[in-house]
Amino acid sequence: MSVPSIVRHRWSSLGLGALLLLAPALPLSVVPALPGAAPAAAQELPRTWQEQQNFRSGPTPYAPLMEFWHDLARMSPLVSMEPLTETLLGRELPLIVIADAPITNPEDAIRSGKTIVFVGPSVHGGEVSPKESFQLVARDLVGGRLRHLLQDVIVIGVPLLNPDGGEVQRRTNEAGYDMNRDYLKLESQEIQAVLTQVLNRWMPDINVDGHHGGSDPYVITYQGTLNPAADAELRAFPYDHIFPRIRAKAEAEDYAAFDYSGVRTQDGVRGWGSTSVEPRKHHVYTGLTNSVGILLETPRNSRRVMRDGRVVEIPEEERYYHQIRGGVLALEAILEVAAERRDELRALTTASRIRAIEAGQNGTGEVVLDYALVNRGNEDVWMPNEDAPGGYALENVPVWLSYEVTRSTPRPVGYLMPPAMAAVIPILLDHDIAVYRFRDDTALDAEVYHATRVWTDSYFQGSYLKAVEVEKAATRVEVVEGWFWVPTAQSRGNLITYIMEPETDDNLITWGWTDHILQETPASVEAAMSQFLGGGNVADLTSQQQTELRARAQEAMNRRQQVPMMRVMTHQDLPVQRVRHFNEFQRNRFFRY
Repeated sequence: MSVPSIVRHRWSSLGLGALLLLAPALPLSVVPALPGAAPAAAQELPRTWQEQQNFRSGPTPYAPLMEFWHDLARMSPLVSMEPLTETLLGRELPLIVIADAPITNPEDAIRSGKTIVFVGPSVHGGEVSPKESFQLVARDLVGGRLRHLLQDVIVIGVPLLNPDGGEVQRRTNEAGYDMNRDYLKLESQEIQAVLTQVLNRWMPDINVDGHHGGSDPYVITYQGTLNPAADAELRAFPYDHIFPRIRAKAEAEDYAAFDYSGVRTQDGVRGWGSTSVEPRKHHVYTGLTNSVGILLETPRNSRRVMRDGRVVEIPEEERYYHQIRGGVLALEAILEVAAERRDELRALTTASRIRAIEAGQNGTGEVVLDYALVNRGNEDVWMPNEDAPGGYALENVPVWLSYEVTRSTPRPVGYLMPPAMAAVIPILLDHDIAVYRFRDDTALDAEVYHATRVWTDSYFQGSYLKAVEVEKAATRVEVVEGWFWVPTAQSRGNLITYIMEPETDDNLITWGWTDHILQETPASVEAAMSQFLGGGNVADLTSQQQTELRARAQEAMNRRQQVPMMRVMTHQDLPVQRVRHFNEFQRNRFFRY
């Protein structure tokens, strides 16, 4: 039997009672079969490649990873697999469903009343331990000590979200996309498949996004949806119920767990904090679509916090095992809470959808435009300290992990878009957003934004991310047949308002869907003059020519451009019919019915 050296040297001297105490710290197949410990079928289930390699041979390659999942599905009727898509290099990306009794379609899963949990490990190909942890937890669900959780939970997931990147430990997929920044634009076929075929259809109550990150000496770090545009009760749930359970399970095994991600200095004050919270990221996007979004990040595990408060070094060759173990503990905690609170969770996710629909129907509440990072309170955190034993000391510091709304705007009942925005309609439909098209001419009272400045905010993977300054005015809009209508009275109303409002940090303008309509504003009058000359030298012109050119440049600088998303604040007569994809092969065409 292969066991990590962490415990191998103690194995022969342990009696059965001591072994039972040690067993929770080891994967299922590392622990000998104990009387009554698990159903007999558990002994027949496959071992992971990591177990076979004694957790010492680096990340599991794609072939043995898929072999494990196919073997698990073959051996157990509780596991089913179906194809979602293939990667550019031809690797299979399947959906795994684990349920008792077996369930193979989303309708039955939703009707079951059980909590539906989606596990999406290793979207960044070099962040590998989450795919290992998922295997161990899945096997314990099928034939081990977690089997009882399937009375109340259905687990769905993928072996890893980035098969091509995972094989070469590259952050991006083969097309070069960071897929954890792709949940709005849907340029990668992997995320497009997961979103349209899994998240939209199965409507998970909890979404788990597995990464490598965070800081030692924590075995696992975590984060919920912190963006204040998401439903407040959904945002609170993991902090009230799941994350305390993760911390407790970690501490019971001589580990520590805390919020993602590490040391942060804010307003000149050293504390603990995290990264940005735009909905382009999985755990933020899923929060805006009315489920509990959870980010799990596995640190290096070079240090470990013992129950007596000592910080000890972990040998290099043993660290991957501890990374995997941290992910196992976190997933187990999530599933335990999902089972114990299934009725509360289903009521919560359902109520959040209804709240979004009612807010859009009534035009009530505010749309978040800006928010600021603030201290949620001073807490005891393990901070780097060269003078402390083990290199870390427990310090009471600000935890910069709360976002306060600094600017908002009243929620409209819907948005108008002209036919020139047709290219974005397939994306909206992929997000399960209902879109309608006008079949007759009409006139509507609306609020129209005018862009007074348009500029490139940053560059990211082939996209020049745009931002605008706008002025808003109430006006009468003449709508002709062929315009589009997007009502906010939808369960995804929080997502709709976020991407339709031009002043949020992640919207249609950000990702270039209005570039053909909104032209970038020159940085200065001089820059505009140079552009008019095609880069020529203004000094070569006569004084009169320069004066005329400067007037044209100033006019260009002052030009107001109408933003093609217009806000409708009250219900009015709308001669519209719903839009669908033309078909799965010509997704940019539409039909009406």
